[in-house]
Amino acid sequence: MVTKIWLQLYFIALAFAHPAVGQSVSDPARIEVYITPYYNSEGPVVEIGRFGKGLAAKDEPEFVETILKMKQSWRELRFPEMYVAAIRLYDLGFRNESTYWFYSAQYRGRLFASLVDQEKMGSMGASAFELVQAANAFQQLVGPYINGYAFGDIDRLLQIVERVQKENKTVPELEKLYPGVTFKRKLEWTAGNGSLNEGLTKFVSILKDQKTSLKKTRIDNGTEAKFSKLTNKEFPSASIR
Repeated sequence: MVTKIWLQLYFIALAFAHPAVGQSVSDPARIEVYITPYYNSEGPVVEIGRFGKGLAAKDEPEFVETILKMKQSWRELRFPEMYVAAIRLYDLGFRNESTYWFYSAQYRGRLFASLVDQEKMGSMGASAFELVQAANAFQQLVGPYINGYAFGDIDRLLQIVERVQKENKTVPELEKLYPGVTFKRKLEWTAGNGSLNEGLTKFVSILKDQKTSLKKTRIDNGTEAKFSKLTNKEFPSASIR
């Protein structure tokens, strides 16, 4: 079941290519989303704990310093923090770096959803339930922007996806990252992560095999014209160059 996740995400990633979804992106240079309680593009308002103030900063040096501090705590980052960082990196023009953060956040969000104990997840208001809903919301609302940009250079996207796969061979300390959430037995964690990680191999293969058709689809429905004018600023000590 988990092995199908990245194939499902592949089609989600392609959703940006559909005209109806493309039309929802009014300004490809700025991600306009509201995902309670973590992020509101109006402001912006960021509510993710210790890194919130720095991520919301309009002063670029302060923002860059915050991202560098987050990198130092990479294994301790929760996926909502990573998604918000990806949004802000994108808005400030660091779009290749943003893509790396987005796919890293996506991996951790999917890992969380696959390893949480579904029988003890609870419902609306419960931490586990709300986090699973947040993971879906970030993917669906932010994906059209970042994939709209990232799929313009599939060779670079492949580098990023392969790096994300390599960096996620082991499972982080989920119980420390998400206190109060009940997960499956630890004996199941390695197998679950392995299945999710292997799914990236299939995802990469599909991207390689369909590179030409993806380009044609982008051109035909106007996605290429909409996103091709976006530029990228190299982030200091960038993960992807």
